[in-house]
Amino acid sequence: MWSSCSRRGIASWLLLGALGTGCGFEGRNNDPFVREGPEVSMKDVVSGTTVHLHLVVTDEDGDEITYKWAQSPSEPAGWFTNLAISEPDWVAPEVTEPTSFLLQVNIRDGEGSWLVSWTTIQVRPRQ
Repeated sequence: MWSSCSRRGIASWLLLGALGTGCGFEGRNNDPFVREGPEVSMKDVVSGTTVHLHLVVTDEDGDEITYKWAQSPSEPAGWFTNLAISEPDWVAPEVTEPTSFLLQVNIRDGEGSWLVSWTTIQVRPRQ
């Protein structure tokens, strides 16, 4: 048989377990949020033109945000000055006919939350 003191002790432990003690109990991680962009400095360019990408992302939790840029279609390949920053430059590839490119960024917050955002740009051949 349990004494009332033991029952109170167990009730306290159960309450602490239900509310969380900081050991193994974490609050919900908020997703990163795109505040602006991505936007390109020019939407219609000729091959070889450098455009600047503008992107502003915040994270309510203050988590570190990482970026990974890519283009689609992947060929012909343009190039990013840095795939891992929020606002790289992109150099339009050589094309033989007008081609639309999707410039996509994968955004992660280091706590498992992620999102994808993109913009498009039209590239025309040099004349």
